[in-house]
Amino acid sequence: MGEPKQLLTVRGRPLLETAIAAACDSTLDDVVVVLGAQAEQIRAEVDFGRARVVVNPDYAQGMSTSLRAGVRTLGADIERAVVILGDQPDVNASLLDRLLETQAASGLPAAALSFDGLLHPPMVLARELWADIDALTGDVGLRALVRAHPERVAALAAGTPGDHPIDIDTPEDFARLSAEPA
Repeated sequence: MGEPKQLLTVRGRPLLETAIAAACDSTLDDVVVVLGAQAEQIRAEVDFGRARVVVNPDYAQGMSTSLRAGVRTLGADIERAVVILGDQPDVNASLLDRLLETQAASGLPAAALSFDGLLHPPMVLARELWADIDALTGDVGLRALVRAHPERVAALAAGTPGDHPIDIDTPEDFARLSAEPA
C-alpha cells in the first residue's frame, strides 16, 4: 500500500479506527487492539476510544502471534473473544452483537459470518478454543481453525450489505471502496 494500511482514510477516518469504533460501540466488555509494524505511528493517529492497545513484538512472524498476543491479555473472567480484522470498514456494532448472540444461542464454541458458501471474520471464540490459538504458528489466522473444525462454528447468515464486510488487502480494494458513494 505504500503506507500503513491501518491509516488509510476511509469515510473520513483511519481504516483501523472504523473497526475500533464498532467494537467500542458493541456490547463487548473489553476491547483490545493488537498492533505490530508502525505501532507508534498508528497509536499517534488513531482514536482508540475505550480500547486497550497491545503491541506484538513478534508481528513479523505472522498473524498467529497477533492472535496469541490479544487473547493472552484477556482476564480470567473473560469467557469468549471476538476477533475483528482491522481492515474491514463495514463491520458495525450491531453485527458484532448478533455474532455474540448467535454463538451463545448455538451452544457451539465459535460463531462466524456465512456468505459465499464460506465462514468469514469477525469471529466469536469461546475460551475453550484459546488453546487452539496458542497452537497456531506463522502467518496463519482463524481460517485454519474454522477449516479444521467447521462443526464447532455457528454460522450467522449474512443478510445485509454490512454483513458482507470486505477486506482492504490491495490498492485495488481500497480504490473500489474509495469510489463508493458516501
